[in-house]
Amino acid sequence: MEDTSSSFSYLSSILFEETVDDFVESGHDPLIASLYQMDLDRAQFLLRSYLRVQLQKIEKFMCIRDIGKHLEETVLSKLPDNYQSVLKQSIISREDDMVPKPQLDTFVVAKCERATRPLYLDGSRQFASFDSRQFAILTSALLNNI
Repeated sequence: MEDTSSSFSYLSSILFEETVDDFVESGHDPLIASLYQMDLDRAQFLLRSYLRVQLQKIEKFMCIRDIGKHLEETVLSKLPDNYQSVLKQSIISREDDMVPKPQLDTFVVAKCERATRPLYLDGSRQFASFDSRQFAILTSALLNNI
């Protein structure tokens, strides 16, 4: 699907370039030729930007499967069957006990990126609202509810 859309975009950009050249050569209004050229430049920019983002995603996530496979082949396959999970200490564990649960009763310092709606504190009638770029000390549990 992506190959088709990129091929279509490439072909349409070639046709657009020919159209711009035809307008310039035939003596049409330079404003129209300029508008076509701007639209062509915009389409090429969007196509290049899209392809750049796709390449960045491929580069970013290409190693994830390899690292997982490497971990399984080098470490986990050498362990007994009971201990081959990354998340559980043994087969009889029902929960993922290797991943620590966050402590929701601890305090954290938070900075608001934008103004918030009023937040009710600890189920009481008191509430607080925060402006953008304002710092606050809140519990982790309250931040999870935002």
